[in-house]
Amino acid sequence: MGKVRAAADPAEPVRPAGGPAAGYTFRAAAEWAEFGAVIDLAYGGHPHSPAHSAVVGALFEPKRSLVACYGGRPCATLAGYALEMTLPGGPVPVAGIGYVAVAPPHRRRGLMRELLRRALTALHEERAEPVMVLHSTEPGIYGRFGFGVASQAVEVSVPPEARAFSADVDTAGLVMDVGSPEDAGAVVADIYRACLPQRPGLLRRDAAWQRRAVEDEPEGRHGAGRLLCMVVSGPGGEARGYALYRLRPAWERSRPRYALSVREVFARDPAAYAFVWRSLLDTDLAGTVSAAARPVDDPLLALLDDPRSAAPTVRDQLYARAVDLDRALSARTYSAPVDVVLEVRDAMCPWNTGRWRLAADAYGKAACVRTRAAADLVLSARDIGAVLLGGGSLVQLAHAGRVTELRPGALSAASTAFRHDPAPFCPMSF
Repeated sequence: MGKVRAAADPAEPVRPAGGPAAGYTFRAAAEWAEFGAVIDLAYGGHPHSPAHSAVVGALFEPKRSLVACYGGRPCATLAGYALEMTLPGGPVPVAGIGYVAVAPPHRRRGLMRELLRRALTALHEERAEPVMVLHSTEPGIYGRFGFGVASQAVEVSVPPEARAFSADVDTAGLVMDVGSPEDAGAVVADIYRACLPQRPGLLRRDAAWQRRAVEDEPEGRHGAGRLLCMVVSGPGGEARGYALYRLRPAWERSRPRYALSVREVFARDPAAYAFVWRSLLDTDLAGTVSAAARPVDDPLLALLDDPRSAAPTVRDQLYARAVDLDRALSARTYSAPVDVVLEVRDAMCPWNTGRWRLAADAYGKAACVRTRAAADLVLSARDIGAVLLGGGSLVQLAHAGRVTELRPGALSAASTAFRHDPAPFCPMSF
C-alpha cells in the first residue's frame, strides 16, 4: 500500500474564500484500492486486513465515490452508496456516504467540504436520492454541513446481579440453538427482512451488505472468540428471533466471568425477543452482558427489573440531511395532520434555502412546495436532518435556541407530526 505524498511545502496551497485550496483536483474514484493509503494515514496507520478490504471492497461503488488528488495522488476520499432505508411510512432510496477521510498533510484545506458539496450537488442535479445519511467518527464534524443527529443509540452493560426480568413474558415452547452466522445466514436474513418495516433507520441488506453484517475477521475480535449466532424457534420449528454475539474469556478469583458482547438482536414478536435476551443473559460462563448500540427505546430496558444497573448511556448514531427539501419531506409520512410554513437556511445546498409549505393529511401523506406565505417556523438544514427519521424533537431544538416559532402553536403541531414511534435506529455501519 503506497504512501500519500505530501506537498513539498505543506503551507503552500492556499484556500480561496468559499472553495478548496489551490492545486487540488477532484474526480470519481476508479477502484477501492485508491482509498487504502488515505484511510491508512487518516486513521493512524492501521491498514485494513485483506479480509476486511474484500468485504468493504465488494460494497464499493466507484461512480458514486470521489477522491481529491494533489500531485496526481489521492489525498482525500468519500465513498458513496445507493441504499434503501426505512423512513416513517416505509422504505425510501437514500444516499449513504462513508470513509470521508483526509490524509494528515492535507487537512484544513477545505477538501472535506468540497467532496460533500460535489456529492450533494450531483444528487440534486440528477434528481437522485432525496436524503443523505452517514455515521460520524466524531460528532462535531457534520453539523456545519447540514447534517443532524437523526437517530440515537443506547449502550447497555448488564451485570450478573441485574438480570431479572420485571415481567413474566410467556415464552412457552420456544427453544434456542447456537451455531455460526454462515450456517444461519438464510434465517438471519429472513428475520431481519421481516423486521425491516418496523423501525426507521433500518437498511435493506442484499447479499453483500449481509456479509458486512456478519463479518468476523480475526483481527477485529480483540481477544474474543468467533462470532456466534443464536437462533430462537417456536414449537413448529419456525425461526422467530436471533442474536449475533461473541465471548471474551475473563476470570475473577478462579471463577469465569466471560464478557459477552452483543452485536445484533432481532425477533419477529415480543415473546421471541424476550427469549433471545433471557438466553443471552443466562449464557454459561458469562459475566457482564453488553451491547454497544441498541435503540433508545429497546424493549430490553422495559424487561429488566433493574435497568439502572445496566448503565444505559445514550449517544449520537446516524446523521441525515435533506438533499432536496421538498422531495425529502414528501418521501416520509407523518404522525399527525400538519400544515406549516418552514423558513429554512441551508448554506451547503442553497437550492433548499427559502420558505416551504409542508402539509400532511390524516393518513400521514404529505406534500412540500415553495411558498411566499409568512413563515411559521425558522430553522436550519441541520435541524431538518435531526427530525427526518422521526427521532428528533423540534420542541427540544426550539428550547435550545435552534428553532424559532413565529406562529403560536406551530411548533407543537409540527413536532408531534415529525416524531415517530418506535424511535429510529441503524445497526449497520457503512
